[in-house]
Amino acid sequence: MLKQLLTIALALGALSAPASAPRWLEADSAQAIMQRTRADFPYTVDEYYELIKAKDPSFTREQLREYIDKKYVETLTFDGVERVFRKAPGNMKLLNPATNGGWKHRGSQASAARISYVDSVVRQREGKNPLGAAHKVVYRFSVDVPYNSAIDGELLSVWMPVPMATQRQHSFKLLSASPAQYVMSDGKSDHNTICFHGLAPQPGDTAHFEYVAEFVTEGEYFPADEILSKMKPYNKKSKLYKEYTAMEAPHIIRLDSLAHAIVGDETNPFRQSELVYDYIIRHYPWAGAREYSTIPCIPQYVVEQGHGDCGQVSLLYISLMRSLGVPARWESGWMLHPGEKNLHDWAEVYFEGVGWVPVDVSFGRYTGSDDPDIRGFYSHGMDAHRFAANKGVCKEFFPRKQYVRSETVDAQMGEVECLHGNLFYPAWSRRLELISVTPVAKKKK
Repeated sequence: MLKQLLTIALALGALSAPASAPRWLEADSAQAIMQRTRADFPYTVDEYYELIKAKDPSFTREQLREYIDKKYVETLTFDGVERVFRKAPGNMKLLNPATNGGWKHRGSQASAARISYVDSVVRQREGKNPLGAAHKVVYRFSVDVPYNSAIDGELLSVWMPVPMATQRQHSFKLLSASPAQYVMSDGKSDHNTICFHGLAPQPGDTAHFEYVAEFVTEGEYFPADEILSKMKPYNKKSKLYKEYTAMEAPHIIRLDSLAHAIVGDETNPFRQSELVYDYIIRHYPWAGAREYSTIPCIPQYVVEQGHGDCGQVSLLYISLMRSLGVPARWESGWMLHPGEKNLHDWAEVYFEGVGWVPVDVSFGRYTGSDDPDIRGFYSHGMDAHRFAANKGVCKEFFPRKQYVRSETVDAQMGEVECLHGNLFYPAWSRRLELISVTPVAKKKK
């Protein structure tokens, strides 16, 4: 089928590059990253000041300079001109103590609904809620590529994320796919995907790619006393230990000084993890993120800017734990919480004698609950509303992608490319639709 599509593309002239390619058609990786970075910083300082001044006449230039110096407003300099991040208006309110309601730490204002998701997993473990820790999810993932003359007659390759088999995910079943022919990565990449090939749409049409599947996602909780009672010294010669304490440039790096300053004299790996977790949730509030591909080193960025979203603080956590000689790794995909479906990233930490333990730094401490298991849940537990498609960062796709990826760290939204380059946003759109979410009994181990 792929050979047939290539033949058709050749006949349509797809191998002749468009004379004037739009910015979203990316053939050169370095140029693509620069274009994305410039797009993320659309305002000059003067333009941003006028934007805020129109909403708040009392706002002064002196205030703006103060906010830039305090990192409430992020800037970058291009060609000698200081420019402002496109999400700065919202981030300024989130990061400024005068407007963020008095920042305490992540999770301190968790909703009753979020607390209930945690409670259901804890109670299931206690035998009080048999169907509280697992869901069978039926969903549809789709990508739509509208017509554009720049890709007229092109052969498109489309990758979409697929739930991988983990200790909290199983029973994946593909129910339908369109086009009918596809390639599953099937364990050949840390980014679990399904790949389709098809011709670009005709004028006035849209190329549609989709698959429907089901899987079971489970919550998991490891009480602190159980972890401490089962822990053993690490086998530092093991393949697992060596792999998950190694640094992986550019986004998992040595942060020895900060890591050891956080834990002090503490040597127990679980207690070190708790100290690192608490340090991050207290010092780095959430803020809207830049395109990850535009950040040279994400954990260093969090430390320097003083804030981070879910993936950014997870990479900081992983870097700090590995700097302490504690194995930690990435996991990401989607959060499927009712009414909050979104892209999401988290981590796992390994304790010898216990195994891999989930850690979601961005969810913080649920101090609104009186139950200590619920308050401390996300530093050693995970809810049952996840879709994990990645277990590593910046790995090769299978089938391999020829051009720079839209998501350079992992695979959550999908990827599209043609014979002449990557298709960056807004050249296409994606959708994850939950068809049904049904509570089921957790799989026995």
